[in-house]
Amino acid sequence: MINPKLVSPTLVLKFTQLARLAAIEECSIGSTTERIVAALINGRADWLPEDYPDPLDAIKRLHRGGPDWWHTMLYVHGSDWRDRDLPGPCS
Repeated sequence: MINPKLVSPTLVLKFTQLARLAAIEECSIGSTTERIVAALINGRADWLPEDYPDPLDAIKRLHRGGPDWWHTMLYVHGSDWRDRDLPGPCS
């Protein structure tokens, strides 16, 4: 289901950070698409944006961001994103 060629390392870092921040804040933040990503990775349909309360509509919106967003979100969701070491600002 995940095409490894479409997983973006830059987005892996971004999505991991978004998911962790959302878990801490107990809500998703950012742009519409970023909020969808954080909600889906955390398995929290109640965090989806008001304009996309239905998970299927949210998934369709996410896919409009490009296939790399979809495949990267699936990759992060299935990874150990809660425990993965992230590079520091000087890395």
